[in-house]
Amino acid sequence: MDRFLVILVNGYLSQAELKIILSKAMIKFKIIENNEIFVILEVEKASELLKLGGIYKVGEIICVNNSLERIFDEIEQDGTLTNLEDKQQWNVSYYSDEMMDIDVFNEIQNNFAGLIKESSKKTKFIRNNMKSDNFIELSVDKEKEDAVNILVGNSNKKYYIAENKISIKSIDFIDRDLNRPYQDSRISLSPRTARILVNILGLEDGSTILDPFCGTGTFLMESIIQGYKVIGVDNRKECVFGTKKNLLWIMKEQNLRNRMKYVKQDDAEKLSCVETSTIDGIVTEPILLPHFKNSPNYEIAEDVLKKSKKIYEKSLRAMFRVLKNNGKVSIVTPRIKTRDNNYITFSFRKMVKESGFILDNRLDEQPFVMKASGDQKVLREIWLLKKN
Repeated sequence: MDRFLVILVNGYLSQAELKIILSKAMIKFKIIENNEIFVILEVEKASELLKLGGIYKVGEIICVNNSLERIFDEIEQDGTLTNLEDKQQWNVSYYSDEMMDIDVFNEIQNNFAGLIKESSKKTKFIRNNMKSDNFIELSVDKEKEDAVNILVGNSNKKYYIAENKISIKSIDFIDRDLNRPYQDSRISLSPRTARILVNILGLEDGSTILDPFCGTGTFLMESIIQGYKVIGVDNRKECVFGTKKNLLWIMKEQNLRNRMKYVKQDDAEKLSCVETSTIDGIVTEPILLPHFKNSPNYEIAEDVLKKSKKIYEKSLRAMFRVLKNNGKVSIVTPRIKTRDNNYITFSFRKMVKESGFILDNRLDEQPFVMKASGDQKVLREIWLLKKN
């Protein structure tokens, strides 16, 4: 099996998606090293990773060592990353499971520059355009097709050097989000996030997926792209009409056969239009909380959660009824950051038990919490449930 450095979008949620998709495809794999930034993956078929929403770079590992001096001796002897063609472009992206040491990055970059200069003429270094506490990198959307993109992972004092082979570009998801005919940013989440939540269901191709709060149809669009049949339900007429338009559009855009069973106006707390025990999987975000400009105090946050809790309780019972035995639910719940910098939510575990579901034990921990975007006041918790 080949060994790869895989860069993650959403930490351990992305790892869960990776494990589920590879296991579903019955592809042999082994995770050698893992953290919230990247995994070191042994796998016999890396192309399956293109289906994921939670990763964005996959590099084939050239060498591994805990000494920078020895690792550059190996890189020089191997030549894969340093024997460039004349005028070829190159870049070094660096990822660490600890606070990034800019001096270490500069040393790595300078060593590569020296080796490349010795063996190649007039090459061009592409500067990184993204930086955080744990990485400095060239965005996948800025990569050039003929460039050599070098990935360096640093974990447990060990360096992994890889050449990027697969890039899952954000622009592909963004274009789909911005070009679909029906849009409403107030009730939509990103297609990349939707892809992750669809994938962690781990359903067989051709299974039927329901979203009982379909909104603009983002979950259903990603489900269709991944090979599933879909049913959408929403109590708002405009959302039903808009979701139908979006599903017809994506099937035409990607030349896919018709996988839309139906989209109907109905109450998600009853799901009267859906027959009992007919659905393989459900992926949904039942309610979006108000957009808080400032963190609310505890009393306001608790009142908002109390109102949304009732919707979750009733809709979970309806979901349980329409799911087949062993059917799965990928669901989002809210977590609110209060004025005193604490997070509160409702007791979803108790709600799950009372509705008849169990937590799916394929995931290492529950819930997964989506990374905050800026000073985000409401975070998304991700749960995976099963009808036993």
